[in-house]
Amino acid sequence: MSRALLEHAFASRAHHFSPFLVLGDPTPELSVELAAASVDAGATMLELGLPFSDPCADGPAIQTAGERARAAGTSTGRALELLAEIRTRCATTPFNLLVYGNLVHAKGYERFARDAVTAGASSLLVPDIPFEESNELVAACRAAGLAHVALVGPLTEPARITRIANDADGFVYLAAHQGITGANVETSRAHIVRRARDATDRRVCLGFGMREPGELSEAFAAGADIAIVGSALVRVIADTPRDSLLPTFTAACRRLAAAAQED
Repeated sequence: MSRALLEHAFASRAHHFSPFLVLGDPTPELSVELAAASVDAGATMLELGLPFSDPCADGPAIQTAGERARAAGTSTGRALELLAEIRTRCATTPFNLLVYGNLVHAKGYERFARDAVTAGASSLLVPDIPFEESNELVAACRAAGLAHVALVGPLTEPARITRIANDADGFVYLAAHQGITGANVETSRAHIVRRARDATDRRVCLGFGMREPGELSEAFAAGADIAIVGSALVRVIADTPRDSLLPTFTAACRRLAAAAQED
């Protein structure tokens, strides 16, 4: 059922704003409230990360978010429980789960994929398992009914984008720059998206370094289907006093979601 939510989302609208949140950040209870608030503010997808000690693709903001979540007691099992709680609050929203390879290895691919679907995930991205080593993971996802998301970068050759995308059955996650999350993007997002669009007919998600509604609008105009904002929203969580966090975070999400609603 969860994967069907992803397919329905693509069929029902052209553009999707997806916040990225670390499950358990800043506390388990607040992470559920923040996820639900972002959907209420107009997010039509969510990317949810499991906290991990060595998140190699993430910059300082998300690394710190993971540390807060782990300090608050968010294990892999607890994170999946939180995912299930968010599913009850956001029954029709697709959830893309971002997980690092060691957490998947620890459970085993098949068990992890089954547990993720049971908790409510629609798709799975494991950024540190390269394409050449992903056959077992892809098979486990397909067996569990979980869409597999492929990761490509701005320097990935078009022929390789095509190969990687053809093996994905969720969407292609395009990193806007070669490096970690949260960094400034110096190259043209439009150029990067169009280059990926020319190489595949799969849905394209753009992430890494987006902060402002205008940047999302640029991505959508170039052909992106999904735009993810992570570090900028995680910084809102870090920098806002708890008593005003929900309204401040909701307002930030509402500004970003407006870009996906433009015709």
